[in-house]
Amino acid sequence: MRTLVQSPLALGRALRDGRRRARLTQHQLAKLAGVAQPTISNVERGVSSVSLGTLLRILAALRLELVLQDRELPDAAAAWQK
Repeated sequence: MRTLVQSPLALGRALRDGRRRARLTQHQLAKLAGVAQPTISNVERGVSSVSLGTLLRILAALRLELVLQDRELPDAAAAWQK
């Protein structure tokens, strides 16, 4: 899976898609990641700020990783506000 994420909502959707591909419930993912189920729900809906550590635990539980690359968009700030 390769997904461009430029907002909290896009990140939430990507994580939800990864969870569904892994055939996990929010509760199961939360247990694997060592977080509460409402944390997973909030992140998937893009309504919660989580620590980088929490995000990395969720990604690891889904067998996903964070990759940074140079941005090709001319206005990075505008993309974040979508």
